[in-house]
Amino acid sequence: MLLKHIHLLLGFVATTLLAACSAPSDPAEDAGVVIGGCRLPFVGDPNAPMEMDVIALGANGKLATLTNGSDITLMFPPQGGRVLFAGVRARNVNPCAVRIAGALRDPVSKQVQIDNRILNLEVTDDGYGRSSPGDIDAFANIFACPNHWSDQDLMDAPYELTLTLTDKEGRKVTRVLEVIPRCNEPGVISGCRCQCDADYMPGMQCGGLPVDGGLEDAPHDPSDAAGD
Repeated sequence: MLLKHIHLLLGFVATTLLAACSAPSDPAEDAGVVIGGCRLPFVGDPNAPMEMDVIALGANGKLATLTNGSDITLMFPPQGGRVLFAGVRARNVNPCAVRIAGALRDPVSKQVQIDNRILNLEVTDDGYGRSSPGDIDAFANIFACPNHWSDQDLMDAPYELTLTLTDKEGRKVTRVLEVIPRCNEPGVISGCRCQCDADYMPGMQCGGLPVDGGLEDAPHDPSDAAGD
């Protein structure tokens, strides 16, 4: 009889251990965000219209809020050339997997350069979600130079910047601003002015930089500039 009880006890323990090993575990969490998925809370009022400011990443990682007529820095990215890092600061938005679509248009020739990104907004203490200043992939990286495409200088002249923010539910907001691109990133100003000049020719050497800056032209199709 005792032997029977021992066998029953061992069987119960083995069954319990097997069930524990086969049961699914909760996803690992890190700072409130589930690894492999975004669980950031809704930012603002879900019943209110989306609000958005256009921000830009400048020299030394500084953020600037853009308004009509603002300067914007032509930045030297890892891939070479010059780009505009244009992002968003928004509320009344689901911050998970938003899409930002940026476009830079030459008002003379109407040629346009575009870039689209999908990202999780960084939620800040003031109740907004924004492109994180520590991550250039959280900004539209809009190609500007070498100047293969514009009929005018790409610095010190007005250009049209369009930025569209679209959330997972398909709600969107668009801002169109006139901006003035500037070659004002310390240490690389002369190379920037050479590559962004209207007279720039493919293959031209600019202050020791690689030919064409290592960056090819971006697509010219403006359809994605509005997030469509």
